[in-house]
Amino acid sequence: MVQTEEMFMIKDMRSKGMYIKDIAKLTGRDPKTIRKYIDSKDLPEYKRSVNKESKLDSFKEYILNRMQEGCVNAVVIQEEIEAMGYTGKTTILREFMKPHREKSLAKASIRYETPPGKQAQVDWGEFTVEDINGKLKKVHGFLMIMGYSRQKYLEFTEDEKIDTLIGCHERAFEFFGGLPDTILYDNMKTVVRYAHQKGENKWNEKFLAFAKHQGFSPIRCRPYAPRTKGKVENGIKYIKKNFWVRIKSISSIADLNHMALNWVVEKANKRVHGTTKEVPEERFKREVLKPYNSAPFLLEYHEQRKVMNDCMISYETNRYSVPYQYVGSYIGVRDLRNGILEFYDGSGKCIARHEKIIGKNKSSYNKKHFENIVSGSQKKVAATAPKLNPDTTPKVQERPLEVYDKLLCREVI
Repeated sequence: MVQTEEMFMIKDMRSKGMYIKDIAKLTGRDPKTIRKYIDSKDLPEYKRSVNKESKLDSFKEYILNRMQEGCVNAVVIQEEIEAMGYTGKTTILREFMKPHREKSLAKASIRYETPPGKQAQVDWGEFTVEDINGKLKKVHGFLMIMGYSRQKYLEFTEDEKIDTLIGCHERAFEFFGGLPDTILYDNMKTVVRYAHQKGENKWNEKFLAFAKHQGFSPIRCRPYAPRTKGKVENGIKYIKKNFWVRIKSISSIADLNHMALNWVVEKANKRVHGTTKEVPEERFKREVLKPYNSAPFLLEYHEQRKVMNDCMISYETNRYSVPYQYVGSYIGVRDLRNGILEFYDGSGKCIARHEKIIGKNKSSYNKKHFENIVSGSQKKVAATAPKLNPDTTPKVQERPLEVYDKLLCREVI
């Protein structure tokens, strides 16, 4: 319908001598319509549009609230509003829900609060450091968080390999003083090698053996649904925003882990948590954890090195000391990939620990490893051997008394 302003414009163009076909072309109207309004003496009548009330109108607020709660199933909502008096079709309902569905799906997952000691969650985060040559290097942050208390354990490593992951678990269990019944993981290949379409998981055999060794059950979170492990996902974000921004320089990964442990103990586990409204350290006292197996799981995977005569072991172009009693023996070296090396004897006893050296052809000594050592040119002397004290008094010859008696008798005669 031609509006009043447009009608005046048409009449004005006609008064200036424009042809009807040219006016129709400019306005996009049919020439018959243009002629009609040129010949008309009356203005277009304005009619207010009347919106017809929809059968869904009185239920829209309820529908939006249900979608905010996470229910985005039109069939379910229709059943509910029909019980409230709705008589319309599903088509109208679906059309109304369509533009609101995507936003509601983002909030559809329900927060799952675990009871004390039931579950922990694990994830990796990637961080970047700059070495002395200006090159960027990745370090990996391992985070385990207790589901009930939100108590955290953080450790930085060189990689995310299976042996590194297992070592991080062992040190986390030691930090917590126990372990939960279950631990939740995403689809990291070191834990879940692949998943069948029917939902069955193919676990990494070594990791499954470790879980059995410690006595917990690994659980895989739903694919493409990171909110199922939202506690640890939020934990990684918190580390990046609160801990990582504090770090200006580090001397080694071991140095970084000293800082991380101090931050976890003094800051992260002492602050009031935004969800629980409690301090994780205090809430952790109500966790019910199982005792962990203190025997290292990866002893059989140690690299063997011979201890040289100078009590040193060579590893990755650098040298590390061990107690002198092990000279000539083969010792197991365990690289924790967190800046620490451990050395084990044949019985599985840890005999030495060193911070991993950065660089090449350097040595790390522990003075205690050389105490009481005796070189080959020296002879051991018994601690209780008597001392030699030479006697300087003159020696007098001793004779029997009979000799003197005979001499006296001869003089008398």
